[in-house]
Amino acid sequence: MSAGSRKKRASRPWNNPAALRDLGPVRAPDSDELALAGYEVRRVGPGRAHKDYACPACGNVVPSGEGHVVVWPRGDSDLRRHWHRHCWRIEVRNSAPAE
Repeated sequence: MSAGSRKKRASRPWNNPAALRDLGPVRAPDSDELALAGYEVRRVGPGRAHKDYACPACGNVVPSGEGHVVVWPRGDSDLRRHWHRHCWRIEVRNSAPAE
């Protein structure tokens, strides 16, 4: 291993506990970034995903056994939809108001 490789490895954020505090949102991507005003969002783990669903964003199947999110407008659970996690993140990001 070259000396340059050692320097790079020593400076990686996961080797520095102080830097890890700044990476909170990166380490926990399923927290607040999944929230969108007016919607309820529930995560479904792989062990609880027993059926296939069609993702409303991409139109592809959310297969049984894959973790995903269930989203519905507040107060209207009849409109529940099952989304891939990454598709819902894109929806939230695209729906966020411009600053």
